[in-house]
Amino acid sequence: MSTKLSLSPDAGTAAPQPSSELIEIARSPDFLWNGAVATGGRLFASMPGWLGPTPGVVEVFPDGSFKPFPGNHWNEWAEGKDPTQHFVDVNSIIPDGKGNLWVLDAAAPHFATAIEGAVKVVQISIETGETKRVIIFDPKTAHSGTRLAHMRFHGDHAFMAESKEGSFYVIDLRDNSYRRILVGHPLMRCEPEDVPIMEGRKITLLNGKPMYIHNDLLEFGSDPDTLYFMCLFGRKIFKTHVDTFKDPSLTDSEIASRVSVAFDVGGPWVAGICRDRDGTWYLTDAENNGIRRIRPDSNGASEMVVSRPDLVWPITPSISTDGYVHFTASQLNRVPMFSGGGNLVERPWHMFKIKVRD
Repeated sequence: MSTKLSLSPDAGTAAPQPSSELIEIARSPDFLWNGAVATGGRLFASMPGWLGPTPGVVEVFPDGSFKPFPGNHWNEWAEGKDPTQHFVDVNSIIPDGKGNLWVLDAAAPHFATAIEGAVKVVQISIETGETKRVIIFDPKTAHSGTRLAHMRFHGDHAFMAESKEGSFYVIDLRDNSYRRILVGHPLMRCEPEDVPIMEGRKITLLNGKPMYIHNDLLEFGSDPDTLYFMCLFGRKIFKTHVDTFKDPSLTDSEIASRVSVAFDVGGPWVAGICRDRDGTWYLTDAENNGIRRIRPDSNGASEMVVSRPDLVWPITPSISTDGYVHFTASQLNRVPMFSGGGNLVERPWHMFKIKVRD
């Protein structure tokens, strides 16, 4: 049975706690960033190649400055360079809790088609900057019409959402083997009505077609064996036992039969999810420029943690061990590929954090 979430702007809304002060961490005048993760007392951000070449990954310092990470050839992509040796289009980054940062390179400049043979994940030591592993995906399973989204870890496996066709990659980290499941399955695809409206405008592509970003977001629940996932701006959050995805003997139909609806979101437009250690969920609310919270004992009701007009398309929240939710205001609805053609971005791009627990 699914839980209906009360996510309308007024439902379950509570005033932020006194400690819930929004703090601006840094500004990026030149490069859009779409994610921030804190780990081991350090902060990193991803910079996708949607508007042109970027460093891909940067480390952000307490004074708001930042520099490329790891600071070598990976951060030096330009047209004409070997795309297997550089971050071409970093969609997300994730620490594994074992001292490594994993970089998901969709290798699709300008949010267009992926460069086949360059779609990859890179494991880097946070302490030394050493490249520890590179998994380059076969063009047969990561072709030009695919897009890597986000990844989570469970034991010796990693689960990676793919958002253009709608699928999952299941990676066995013991030998770097992988398989792709649920390709194009209805569970992986947006519903026709899942087209967000932001700043009073329906978001469409340059060709006028609706913007659909299919299976994109994933997170583990309080039960560490339950995996949750959803389409960007989707109306439902699904869940399944992690062994469902791990079992190579199951067909797609058998896998789908073991997936259920965890939450019926219904609105507003959710652009990112993360979960705190106490089971509280944080969702970025792209419709109302803010961050919402669903407490474990709330019966699905949400409360607005923070909302401000300048939090335009807040994206990719993550929570640090010291109780801060980090996120960026991406303004993606204002970039040409989603704005109808004009560049409406108000530079710089901003990164924030907000204290949600002691």
